[in-house]
Amino acid sequence: MANNLPTIPAFEPGTNPSESWRHWKEDFEDYLEALRYSDAPEKTKTALFRHLCGEELKKQLRAFDLKPNDGCEGVTLQQVLQEFDKYFLDYQNEIFASFKFLEIKQEQGEKFTDYYSRLRNAVVECNYGESQDRMLRDKIIQGLLDKALQERLIRETSKKAKTLQEVVSECKTAENSKVQASVMNEKLSVNALKNFRNYRNQSKNNQKNEVNCKQCGKIHEKKKCPAYGTKCRNCDGRNHWAKMCRTQRNKQKNVAARRVNAIEENCENSETIYIGGLKSVNELDMKETNCVV
Repeated sequence: MANNLPTIPAFEPGTNPSESWRHWKEDFEDYLEALRYSDAPEKTKTALFRHLCGEELKKQLRAFDLKPNDGCEGVTLQQVLQEFDKYFLDYQNEIFASFKFLEIKQEQGEKFTDYYSRLRNAVVECNYGESQDRMLRDKIIQGLLDKALQERLIRETSKKAKTLQEVVSECKTAENSKVQASVMNEKLSVNALKNFRNYRNQSKNNQKNEVNCKQCGKIHEKKKCPAYGTKCRNCDGRNHWAKMCRTQRNKQKNVAARRVNAIEENCENSETIYIGGLKSVNELDMKETNCVV
């Protein structure tokens, strides 16, 4: 039989050997099935067990000193697994298992299905019996990361009890709805950003193509002056309007310059007259003084 699958890791007891054994045994049985060793001779399956289990289980297996059952040529794999089941039963601690179960909470970014799987695996060691589904249901709600969903489930459950499967179904639906809404909003945001960039680029292009025209006095695209082909009412010239006529502006400049010159001349004449007036007054004062003397 060709071995195309990677070998499973050796057994590690961890902090909860009973739970670790249960998980490792499941992996080992899946490995046998995947490689089609299920129908192989018992001697082959037990040899494969010893090859994969690691030094700790191999040492304990020798301590069991198992004997073949009646009618069997050797020790069967079923004997080996059952013996280890009994051995690790002594390590099972319901109080510690319950403590670990009750400490579980949905982690940031963790999918609900992964959170639910962790709870399902942990609850087995607690031996809650017929109360297992109820404990799972309550723990799911208590450890939810989505507080709005948690509040709604508590409110609805207080009015009418929900089964474990109903709570699981609602949690999955709520998670899927959030993912779908997120995808929709992301697409809308991308489209909005794309439209904004197109608008901004178009505006920049329009600004590049626009000029503050000296012929008509308006802002327009290049080579699209409304004054082109028209006749100026001021100078009869073409391709510009009267308000932008250079002849008119030159006249205005000349008129303004003449006004400034006139104002300056008036100011100078006023000062001369005033000074002359002061001189005449002084002369009269002197004459009056001489007469008195």
